[in-house]
Amino acid sequence: MKNRRVIKVGLVFIVGICLIIIAALFSVDAIIEKKIRSQLSELSPALQIKFSRVRSRIFSSSVSFDSLQISFTPYGDHKEEQHAFLFTKVSLQGIHFLNLLFHKKLVAKDLLLAGGSIHLSRSLLEARDSAQMEMIREMKSPFRNLAIDRIQLRQSNIFLHSARDDELLARGDVSLRGVAVDKPGTRPVFSGLDVNLSDINYASSDFIIGIRRFELSSSGKTLTINSLHVSKNGKQNLTRISSLKITGLEVSKFLEEQTLICKRIKVEDGSVVLANNKIKAPFDLKQVHADVFELHNLLLTYQGNGTTLRTNANIELGKLDVGEPFDKKNFHFASVRATLSDIQYSGNNYQTARIKKIDVDSKKQFILADEISIIPKIGKYELGRKLGHQADWIAANVSRIEISRPNIEGLLHHKLLAEKVLIGQSRIYIFRDRRPVRQQKFIPLPVEYLKKVPFDLRVQNFMLASSTVEYEEFPESGFGQTGVLMIKNAKVMVSPLINHPLASDPNYSTMNTTGSIMGSGTVHGTILMPLVKNKPYYVKGAIEKLQLTKLNSSSENLGKIRIKSGFLDFLSFDFIMTEQRSTGKIIGAYHRLIIQQLKKHTDEKNVADFASFMLRHLIIPLDKDVSVPERKRTGKVDYIRDPTRFVSYYLLQSLLMGVKKSFTLGFLLPK
Repeated sequence: MKNRRVIKVGLVFIVGICLIIIAALFSVDAIIEKKIRSQLSELSPALQIKFSRVRSRIFSSSVSFDSLQISFTPYGDHKEEQHAFLFTKVSLQGIHFLNLLFHKKLVAKDLLLAGGSIHLSRSLLEARDSAQMEMIREMKSPFRNLAIDRIQLRQSNIFLHSARDDELLARGDVSLRGVAVDKPGTRPVFSGLDVNLSDINYASSDFIIGIRRFELSSSGKTLTINSLHVSKNGKQNLTRISSLKITGLEVSKFLEEQTLICKRIKVEDGSVVLANNKIKAPFDLKQVHADVFELHNLLLTYQGNGTTLRTNANIELGKLDVGEPFDKKNFHFASVRATLSDIQYSGNNYQTARIKKIDVDSKKQFILADEISIIPKIGKYELGRKLGHQADWIAANVSRIEISRPNIEGLLHHKLLAEKVLIGQSRIYIFRDRRPVRQQKFIPLPVEYLKKVPFDLRVQNFMLASSTVEYEEFPESGFGQTGVLMIKNAKVMVSPLINHPLASDPNYSTMNTTGSIMGSGTVHGTILMPLVKNKPYYVKGAIEKLQLTKLNSSSENLGKIRIKSGFLDFLSFDFIMTEQRSTGKIIGAYHRLIIQQLKKHTDEKNVADFASFMLRHLIIPLDKDVSVPERKRTGKVDYIRDPTRFVSYYLLQSLLMGVKKSFTLGFLLPK
């Protein structure tokens, strides 16, 4: 009996202790809840925290809030400008209450903020002062330090608030891992981040950015964007990208240092518009590095200074590095492989250019362009009328351009450095209407002209494959018909082609040319072009086996001379050209040459009998072949250059001067 009584008293005592402990726990819960309310109200005058209910459970080591509302109003005189956060459910799990109560250290496993409606003030976000961050740093934190394993923002909508309305900025989830604050006022750090947002729509003063889905994972080191749209002022679409994926991303450096360092950037399907005017980018980055950068099926458009360049691009860059400022000088890569197709260029010079395809491969060391066309925008007679002066109307088709061993990155810095450039079979048509006034402006010789080209040229061998060049001219006065001169099977080789020579370069660049005049006979020549100052051009070559009647289209309609018959056995030439004049000689041989002068002041091609008689019997012998002494077949070249005309005119007039001087009465020949 005695033992039973002891047991009974003991049980009553234990139950009593449990009841006391339970009552104490409820009291502790009540104390904790009261403490929470008190400390949340003392954080900062700019910060207000309200909730409908708070529950503290020491058994489950948790605290939860219902309808938690947080408002941040940094400027007391502008209470309408505030950030507001409303969560239907907030819970903090796995709390170490002893650390919290006795050491003011908040240690917990999981903070969940669910059903959020976040309203961010546009004016506060765009404010450039430091007052807001200063207020946040000066908040009276109830904790000496903080460590939470995970913070989750779930099923939340984020709005951008303005005086007019609230615009949906994004919706989705955000998760932070390993969040810690060492002491009050310091920046929180975290070990991991996962972001999953959708329906992003942000408008700044310059841009409107729309993203259907945005995913960022620090553990997976990935950033994925689906359906990206960037427009300027809601009108001009600058960027439309179906998919952008970054792998191997250093997320902490991306967020904290504004540097994008990754293994691969892959952009697929879309369009991008680039402009040379100064538009601030919609994001701030100090550096970009990617082991591999890929563009697939992207329409690129560049606009600036009245020009537009458009192409479909597939590009792969190896070891891409871009630094501040983001321009061509700070854009580098180790390798490139690219295909640009359907390239269209439209400038403000009444011409467009089209290229079917360009292939670039730095490892194989080549650039290949297929089917290049230069297409005039207006008619050939309209050009001179529109400009108010003479100009060349040009249409051209080039089968291909091959560049061997190029410095590809140099192209970004306006440098064409290559071992060889080959222009494939081409057809070039040039028309000039001589009726408008001719501009009297200085035209430099080729070497000086090349120096004015806005990029560096350094090509070991430049070649033009067998091509046709056709020149047509409408005379200032005459029979109202054009004259045509055509060079078939034209070939050109220049070695080296340099426009900014160095002291170590050769003194001369050598040009070798061959062709067929009007499909009859051949012409071949060599021109030594000086790469040092105050040196002359050397011109040497010959025209051989030319049926002279083939020249009648140009001689009749432009010079009012008819070649009734004649065969040129050869016309060799050897002279030098300076900035001022050409000097040298020509040696020729021909037979059966009969030339008729046409009447000048008539619209019909009637022969001027007296002038033709003088040409036939007094000035131009019928035959002057190799049986005639060479001195009688030699003409002196001594022509004063007209610096307002192209070098082609200088060459032609030098030859004609020699031809006239080869005849005793050549000064009587028509000009």
